[in-house]
Amino acid sequence: MIQDVQATIQPLVEKNSNSLEIDCPDSVGSIHSDVTKVKQGLFNLLSNATKFTEQGKISLKISKVTEEGSEWVNFAVADTGIGMTEEQMGNLFQAFAQAEASTSRRFGGTGLGLAITRHFCQMMGGDVLVESEAGVGSTFTMKLPAVVAGTQASS
Repeated sequence: MIQDVQATIQPLVEKNSNSLEIDCPDSVGSIHSDVTKVKQGLFNLLSNATKFTEQGKISLKISKVTEEGSEWVNFAVADTGIGMTEEQMGNLFQAFAQAEASTSRRFGGTGLGLAITRHFCQMMGGDVLVESEAGVGSTFTMKLPAVVAGTQASS
């Protein structure tokens, strides 16, 4: 699944002269989830990273953690792009909203990607977390249960 995501997103990475680094150790194993929703979330996060980063670095780090007896798979997408202020982060997950009006004019987009990604993650029992610093970059992490209730397919 990760190789498919990389192949799809690579042209967008190169468009703004960025590099993409993927760290997916074998020890992560598999995730039993809705593959389509996981892929769409990754596409949305990586696409945003490529849009708001120029001549920089984008990374996707996958890790498995155990919290309170449950296994989780984290997909962290980090970039060295424009970053955001606390105030801008407050508007992130609202449909049709972007960090600020000038962002949509400069970078384009509908403002739906993050809202959809968070919705999909919450449907699967997880969430999307964000850390950012203006002028430094952002990290968006999709946190999903290693086994999503009601799924049988693995990726």
